[in-house]
Amino acid sequence: MAKKNIIKSQKKLTEERSEVEQEINPQKEREELGKEKPRSKDTVRLIWASKPKKEPAAKDLDFQTAEEVYPNKEDIKSKDKKLNAFWSDTKDVSDDPNRIIWGDNLLVMKALLAKGYEGQIDLIYIDPPFNTGENFNFSNQVKIGDSTFDKELTMSERLAYTDTWKRGLDSFLDMMYPRLQLMRKLLSEKGSIFVHCDSNASHYIKIMMDEIFGKENFINEVIWRRTYAGKTISRNIPQNTDVILWFSKTKDYFFNPITTPLNDKDKESFNKNDNDGRGLYGTVSMQKVSGPTKGTSYDYVDNKGKVWNCPAKGWRMIHEKMKALENDNRLYFGGQTVREKYYLNERMEIGKQIDNLWLDIGNLNRNKSEILGYPTQKPTDLLDRIINMSCAKNGIVADFFAGSGTTGAVAEKNNRKWIMSDISKTAIQVIRSRLVNQGAKPFLIQNLGNYQRQLIYASEVNLTEMYNIILKLYGAIPRKDKQGFGISKDDKNTLVYVCEPDRPMMAKKAYDLAREVKVMDGNGYKRIVILAWDYEMGYDNDLNKIIPKKKDLPDIESKLIPPDVYRYLRSTKHGDADVSNKIVFYQKPYLKLSDPEIISETKDEVRIRIKLDRYVVPGNDFPIRDNDEEKVREKRKQIEDLLRKNFSYILDYWTIDWNYDGDVFRSNWQAIKERKSSEPVPIVAETSLKKGKKYSIAVRVVDIFGNDAFGIKEINLK
Repeated sequence: MAKKNIIKSQKKLTEERSEVEQEINPQKEREELGKEKPRSKDTVRLIWASKPKKEPAAKDLDFQTAEEVYPNKEDIKSKDKKLNAFWSDTKDVSDDPNRIIWGDNLLVMKALLAKGYEGQIDLIYIDPPFNTGENFNFSNQVKIGDSTFDKELTMSERLAYTDTWKRGLDSFLDMMYPRLQLMRKLLSEKGSIFVHCDSNASHYIKIMMDEIFGKENFINEVIWRRTYAGKTISRNIPQNTDVILWFSKTKDYFFNPITTPLNDKDKESFNKNDNDGRGLYGTVSMQKVSGPTKGTSYDYVDNKGKVWNCPAKGWRMIHEKMKALENDNRLYFGGQTVREKYYLNERMEIGKQIDNLWLDIGNLNRNKSEILGYPTQKPTDLLDRIINMSCAKNGIVADFFAGSGTTGAVAEKNNRKWIMSDISKTAIQVIRSRLVNQGAKPFLIQNLGNYQRQLIYASEVNLTEMYNIILKLYGAIPRKDKQGFGISKDDKNTLVYVCEPDRPMMAKKAYDLAREVKVMDGNGYKRIVILAWDYEMGYDNDLNKIIPKKKDLPDIESKLIPPDVYRYLRSTKHGDADVSNKIVFYQKPYLKLSDPEIISETKDEVRIRIKLDRYVVPGNDFPIRDNDEEKVREKRKQIEDLLRKNFSYILDYWTIDWNYDGDVFRSNWQAIKERKSSEPVPIVAETSLKKGKKYSIAVRVVDIFGNDAFGIKEINLK
């Protein structure tokens, strides 16, 4: 009987596989297409096995504001001008703010569509991870003192990258296709999109964009010479260029021609003179390059009655404009064709329009002052050209693979509004610091709210096994009735919960879990331990706001799952022997603030000082990457010794809301680590506050590994 069932199962599996193969068989699809449209024109399209069949729809997801950031000029009372410390009296962010959003850009774009951004964005520039050979879009180096370390990617970064390339090009196309569809929906009628790529994927992306945006909306292919290195390689020539594909939403796109001054070589082509007072001129063809359009196919009769036959691809302009040029003596008749006169003195004034070969914008090595140490950072001159060429003043610019934030930084300088998103916490830190140092207008830092979506998990690990392995590693007995929950071996009143690996733990979710645990199994539990891969920005602050003061809830202990767990997910099976206490699940960082100190006062104001007394990553289990586990331990010990001398070496950024209202954190003072320097951030901040009220001084600290901590101190100035 068992044998028959096995044979049936195998037969069913074979049939299912056959159905899938038939469904995705390119030859079969080509045959069907041929039947529908025999000898049709332009039926070419890109087909791959897992190509999505439905266009993604908008989804009403919540944006949660982690910070309102108010950068401004350096505090004039600060003695140390090298400190990146800022002070602001700005009141409010605008109603339509610039924003940095941390999260999966597919979900970010769905949320933007649902929030009314459909057809509102005027320019999208993206630089997706098109290099298959490395973790191309994530920065993984940190500097502590004079030493540099490679850090582990967070699980969200690791899964995002792994999912992008786990099936090679198919996975990459799966990732890009729905995102480009959403970008088209977000573009305005005058909008353009620029997609930065290289020879690994540019030809596939071009066909994909032809399908999504329409071949008729392909504008140009820009070739950017990103390096002049000329490095010798075996059996090939150096590849020094990238491709930037330019598409529009409609034919009515915004375009501002960019010109450059004429050089001596350009001037040599102006070698004719009619001696009519206009000076030297050159000529350009009147024949159309791309093919005839309405009103451009005609035989031209000049003022002397001579007929000039229509070129194969038509004239560059309609008859009326061509006749106007002749009447103004701006047509040159010679040989078998007609050319337009271009006068040197006019060209000197307006310059020469750039073409699609960009050789004049070098990489960051030619402007090292820009370098932020982020692997995909692009030069500001590149984005400056794209933005000024294709987005009107006060338009909205977006970048959904934001990386180091060059797009937003340049948009800011050029008086455009901007939206940037990235799944990497490091990217968010780099962008925030960059914009503060730039003195940008106020902006928001947001998370994507408590969302549900199809989960992405490590490809070799079953979902149930993953939860059970992590629970066992922590020292908990997995529950069979509730996936992701376990009971602590050491304390039967403690329930342990493992968060999903593709999303940060939200404060609202933690509160809901505590309420559930309070009544679970009849008597409930006194404590819940949350094991999360990551936490939303401002988690501690939001959790304190949500939980009532007179709470009757279990204690919540929030811990981080360390990167070490990754190797156990691949090597440990569900039925293996006890693996508890093999790794350390560490607490969220500990922050201790000094009490606010009054250092001077006037009749109306008080000058106060606040200090970071201590910041500790419990367990010192720093996410350091090395193939040699012994070296990892040595490096962690090295970091521990450095931080024992000065804990502020680990701080990347800290910020203060001097008058926290308990709702929105308004960052109006910031201290930022200088990425090129070994100097730590200052740990003391001062400001002047008006007398007559109580103040809640809120402090947020972010370390170089992406952890953050939150604290509040009160001062009564009544």
